[in-house]
Amino acid sequence: MAKNKQSQPKSFEEAVGELEQILREMERGEVPLEQSLTRYERGNYLLQYCRAVLAKAEQQIEELSKTDDAPAAETPTIARPDSDPESADDDDDDAELSP
Repeated sequence: MAKNKQSQPKSFEEAVGELEQILREMERGEVPLEQSLTRYERGNYLLQYCRAVLAKAEQQIEELSKTDDAPAAETPTIARPDSDPESADDDDDDAELSP
């Protein structure tokens, strides 16, 4: 079976939708054998496309996570306006917090 040039889906969601449709058609036996082979080839292409998109997204998340792990010295600490730095050691668990 010769490989045909496949058209790339417009989005990940479109690829998943088309893949689900192919799966439904094949599970129901709605397509003849030769068309099933073509649909299988298209499904395989879509599966590879989806895996590539997910791998890229995973890589982007890893890169973002690396930048989120900045040293604590670079992260500013903001004190509450109603807090008194000298009384920070006091244990005021019963104190009422104002908005």
